[in-house]
Amino acid sequence: MKYLIVILLILVVFWLWRSGRRSRKNAAAPKRSGSGSGKPREITEMVACGICHVHLPRSEALIGGDGFYCSEAHRREAGA
Repeated sequence: MKYLIVILLILVVFWLWRSGRRSRKNAAAPKRSGSGSGKPREITEMVACGICHVHLPRSEALIGGDGFYCSEAHRREAGA
């Protein structure tokens, strides 16, 4: 009977130790909302290249007479 109480006490201590570690780990971890930072992400407009139809951010696209292009070669190819 004495050994059963000692084993039960060891199990309870182990369980408390493990639950304490989990709660500290969860409290220390920052809350993530998608991007990892607290700020909302900006929405970037995507455009398609007029030649190869690859989508890229508008800020990275080259503007030609007929639309947007992914590279200088495609802009020249379109004759823009």
